[in-house]
Amino acid sequence: HKKTNVLYALKVIDKRKILNEQERDDLIREIEIMYKIHHPNVVKLFGHFEDNIYCYLVMEYIEGGELFSYIPEEGKSKLSTQQIASLIRDVISAIYYLHNMNPQIIHRDIKPENILINSNMKAKITDFGWSTYIKPGDIRNSVCGTPIYMAPEMINKKGYNEKVDIWCIGVLLFELLTGDQAWAGENIETVKYNICHLRISWPENMNSYAEDLISKILKSNPEERISLKDMLNHPFFTQYFANPTSCLIAPDSKKYKVFIISKDNPLIWNPLLNEGNHGQKQQSQQQKQLKANPMHKKNNSYIPQNYKQKQNNDNYVYENYNNYQNEYEQLQNPEFISASFTLDLDNINLRKDVSAKDILKLINEGVL
Repeated sequence: HKKTNVLYALKVIDKRKILNEQERDDLIREIEIMYKIHHPNVVKLFGHFEDNIYCYLVMEYIEGGELFSYIPEEGKSKLSTQQIASLIRDVISAIYYLHNMNPQIIHRDIKPENILINSNMKAKITDFGWSTYIKPGDIRNSVCGTPIYMAPEMINKKGYNEKVDIWCIGVLLFELLTGDQAWAGENIETVKYNICHLRISWPENMNSYAEDLISKILKSNPEERISLKDMLNHPFFTQYFANPTSCLIAPDSKKYKVFIISKDNPLIWNPLLNEGNHGQKQQSQQQKQLKANPMHKKNNSYIPQNYKQKQNNDNYVYENYNNYQNEYEQLQNPEFISASFTLDLDNINLRKDVSAKDILKLINEGVL
């Protein structure tokens, strides 16, 4: 961002590859889920827009790249066991948060490529394309994710719950420590057979604490798998952390403010509007709000009147994490802020009010 000198990552999704309503719904759900999550070990979604061809997700920039690049090669470790324990602890913290949301969220694709590392060697989960909601006692039947990380109950199509994410942690830990996949096989069918029969290729020099923990995670029966909290109380973590469970944070009910770029009135063109009567009711309420709070155009943007005075006196603050982390990014008197809205998601539709032409215009004007 040219005005604030803050780096952001832009994920570009080709809408031409969305072939049916189910795939469209999956994309909408991915965006919705990412907006709901406020956790230091999950990559943050700041906003999104679309044109006729692409959907753009403006996301937190993580400079360290994928965890995949830290996997040992030719037996040479790139991370110490303590560093691996710290990164896995970050992943556990994020998954604990997801599993305690209401409704509960399952990621379903935990793997090194979907975990990013920042400059402080902290892990952040990303890519919620396979994520879904699940209610207590319910099961899912869709086979999705990456085969070598799939749990036996998913492969056998017996139905599964959030414990498929716990399984992935065991596979991930094994790969980070050894550089090898837990399930050897000449083809995918052999790999699946080895997963379902727990045929793990243990190396001779495996860390004893790690081997014991992985054995407690990789249980064919999901109900026998160690819990996330008990996982952190295992000696593999307690040897390095005095209070290993201090990273476990339950979601709060707080509402978060976000800034959305729009070429027009964001109180009407709200991406959270739902189609049908509910959306018409929301839009009507927002039109009433607009009349009570007229917009002022400035620098090719629209700013609500009550924001105009605030911009002159204070910095805009984008609150991107929970208060306990006290991690904020300040937007120093931005010249293009359309408005903010309180994020309280029930449903979400893809934006249709910002085109690629609009974004290029902003870039040319030096705003973005």
